[in-house]
Amino acid sequence: MSQPGYSRSPLQEGFAALREEPLLLVAELTWRWCFAIAAWLIVLLAAALFLDSLNVTALDRLLLSTMQPAFAGSVLTHILSGALLRYLWIKFFVLLGLTVLWAFAAAVGRAASLRSVISLTGGDDHDEEVGWQFRPMLQLHLLRALWTWIAIGCFAASLLLGIAMQAQQRPARAAFFYVFGVAFSLIFGVMLNWIFGLAPLFCIRDETSARDAVSLTLGFCTRRGGRLFGLTLAFLALRATWAGAMILLVLAPTSIGNRLAVGWVLLMMGMLFLVYLAGADALCLARLGAYAALADIDAQPEPEPIPEPQLDTSPTPPAVNWEAGPQELYPSS
Repeated sequence: MSQPGYSRSPLQEGFAALREEPLLLVAELTWRWCFAIAAWLIVLLAAALFLDSLNVTALDRLLLSTMQPAFAGSVLTHILSGALLRYLWIKFFVLLGLTVLWAFAAAVGRAASLRSVISLTGGDDHDEEVGWQFRPMLQLHLLRALWTWIAIGCFAASLLLGIAMQAQQRPARAAFFYVFGVAFSLIFGVMLNWIFGLAPLFCIRDETSARDAVSLTLGFCTRRGGRLFGLTLAFLALRATWAGAMILLVLAPTSIGNRLAVGWVLLMMGMLFLVYLAGADALCLARLGAYAALADIDAQPEPEPIPEPQLDTSPTPPAVNWEAGPQELYPSS
């Protein structure tokens, strides 16, 4: 599938990888949706444990059964009193468990996807079997998840501090937290999350450690920053187009809600939403394939320039007529 030289198009090779190996999308959807189902089960189990830990008396049930807003507010305050710390601990352990579970699932699933993508876009140099690199992949995904939580925490803290400064009539400090705190959290959060998302490609491709993979990623971004930026913008435009089209399609069943039951409408919307997720995952795989093709182009040596022919400017000797006589060949001085 690869072409020699620099005439290759990473964008076309990214989509060509999906055409060459249709099961690649199936494998990607399998690990992603299995993680989503497991995450929902963990969240529901944690919510059930939290609700089971609440102490609801007979008087609370009686007041709630009246369906009066005044009674319901006081009853909920009484039920939830003293449960804040327990709620925070449960939330912390749920987020920690989901983060570790996502890192394990992504380390295995993304390694399987990248091994196929690299073999499809790497030409003859990568036809051999590449390793799984489970430990470095796990480290990279844990770093990515940790940095994501740090960026989200900085974003929320900057927003809350800006609101607090605004309430204290300190507009300069509020503007600082709103502009610099929020902006830096978004910029650095997105940039490092993107780098940690690209590093597994080099971890699998070069079978290297997590630190070396990040180093190779930074060098690759330095050398191919222009083409990487163009590829990222192209896939971002495709993702936005797909999302806009599917939003209209997902909301389309609401127009027939007066002729169908609400359950059927929600089922149709859920099925269309799954189609959107499948298309988004396909675009993600195509983007990885484009990055892998660009990395393979970057690894190839640059073609040497063909030297221009040099013109012989030395004087040519006069032609000799061998049929002439001795007097003409050797004229007398």
